[in-house]
Amino acid sequence: MFRRNPLERLAEMENLRPARQLSSRRRTVSLLARLIGTLGKIVPAARRSQLRTLIHRAGLAGRLRPEEVFGLKLVGLITLLLAGLYLGAVLKMSLLQNLLMASLLGVAGFIAPEFWLSQQVRRRSRLITRHLPDFVDLLATCVEAGLSLDAAIDRITRRFPGPLSEEFQRYLWEVQIGRPRNLALLGIAERTNCDDIRILAASLTQAELFGIPIANVLRTQAEALRERRFQQARERAR
Repeated sequence: MFRRNPLERLAEMENLRPARQLSSRRRTVSLLARLIGTLGKIVPAARRSQLRTLIHRAGLAGRLRPEEVFGLKLVGLITLLLAGLYLGAVLKMSLLQNLLMASLLGVAGFIAPEFWLSQQVRRRSRLITRHLPDFVDLLATCVEAGLSLDAAIDRITRRFPGPLSEEFQRYLWEVQIGRPRNLALLGIAERTNCDDIRILAASLTQAELFGIPIANVLRTQAEALRERRFQQARERAR
């Protein structure tokens, strides 16, 4: 057998090193996530439900669990509380000042994960509200071209990824497993907390009940959405 050149062996080692380091990092992150999740299991049931709602509205369902969020809150509380006590001792503060600073840091560490989650919810909600009129316009165009509503939704969500498309992809999945369309549409409104989608869902349900052409309803809704956006922008500008 031929012995490999030492340079070749060195090159192979260099190529393997990043993979090993990456694997080690993944194991470390996985272990930390497991520890945080275990710590967060003490979350009360009512609080778990609130955090689960926030996670869904932030579009992080399946990637983040309520227990992990609560675990991060506890880790933030303990870490910043201890850091505050240490910093106060280093700066030779009085006991009262030290306790006050440590308490404030601890509270900040406790609320920071949920604050970040709320920011993600607001950001996602803004994106959904901004893109909804164009999305409904595209739906109307596809339906006028002869596609069914579900086929139009499928085509648009595949071509234009984003938070709104993610929600309508979930709608399609729910319809495929047998959930009524009106309930699946209302599910989007509940997850996004978007009144415009509630109105759209009600309009489409009525159109289906009374045999009104869906394309006409979609065009009307798109115009109404743009008008509401314009009115809101004008009120904010005052």
